Amino acid sequence: MAVKQTLEEDTYYTDEDIAHLLGITIGRLRNKVSAGLPLPPRIQPPCCRNRLWPCKAVHAWLEQFKVTESPICDFNARHRGYR
Repeated sequence: MAVKQTLEEDTYYTDEDIAHLLGITIGRLRNKVSAGLPLPPRIQPPCCRNRLWPCKAVHAWLEQFKVTESPICDFNARHRGYR
């Protein structure tokens, strides 16, 4: 990725970096932006077609999806189709 690892306030990700972080294609990212789906905060400088994604805001947004506990599975529970 083309940003510093220090996550300073003035460092930004590009669309390509965000697509890579989210594990999606750049086309899928553009579709999500156009559809207004939930994505990290971004800015678009005046007179510029490129979106910029502030590093700190992106990582703060991603933290809300962090799984801290493993799911509990009941292996004795009946599953559909099994007896």
